[in-house]
This record gives sequence, structure tokens and C-alpha cells, in this order.
Amino acid sequence: MAQVKAPRNVFINFPLGRPCGKANDPELQTQILKDTLSYLAEAKIPGEIADLPYEWDEPFDWSCYLRDVETMLKSEGAEIQEWKPKD
Repeated sequence: MAQVKAPRNVFINFPLGRPCGKANDPELQTQILKDTLSYLAEAKIPGEIADLPYEWDEPFDWSCYLRDVETMLKSEGAEIQEWKPKD
């Protein structure tokens, strides 16, 4: 965000793909959205990055992330695609 220099920025240190919190937690998601919109409406310094004070409540690692993605895809009946880099 610092390199893009958007006029207003909000950062939440959550795992990739979870910018508003965990699935099925509408209270937290709503609060994050309210705080974000409030900051964006009131920001005074161009390019400033607001670091919202929310914390993820468990350690993040890629194996857990990939497991969660696989579980989500299965629950939605979506096909799991294996990603491989191009040669």
C-alpha cells in the first residue's frame, strides 16, 4: 500500500484471503467494515495507512490456510485445482 500511494489506506494483519475476519463471524466483519469506512471518511493525511487494532487469534501457517481453503471449496461443491508454476 505504501508503494501504491493510494489517498487512504487501511491495514488489518489478517491471513491472506481473510481481510474482514473469519467466516461466519458477522459481528466482527461488521465492526471491521464500520471502522474502515469511518477511517476512510475522516482521513486527513494523503497516503496515511491506518493499522486497525484487530488481531488474528491463532498462529497462521500455510498448511492451515490451504486446509481451510480446501474445506471451503468442498463445502461449496467447487473443484480443487492444484497450482503449479509454469516451467
